Amino acid sequence: MKQQDLSKLTVDELKTKSKILKISSIVILVAMAIMLISGIFFMLKMKSPVLTFLPVAFLPLVIVFSNQIKSIKEELNKRENSPN
Repeated sequence: MKQQDLSKLTVDELKTKSKILKISSIVILVAMAIMLISGIFFMLKMKSPVLTFLPVAFLPLVIVFSNQIKSIKEELNKRENSPN
């Protein structure tokens, strides 16, 4: 994924990007929770732990998204506090 220079985006674009990243993170976290619950269920019923570790594969996405949200918030705060 290409990293975009946040200083070139408008405030509205930054807010939109932050909102999209937050929604995406929430959706991924919900999907991870469902996968974890179903993985535990299948592990107990079928004695097969294959699906139990699948949610861990999506954890890096949540970490990357949260880091991007943090950098967008910092850019928005920097623009708010600038003497324009």
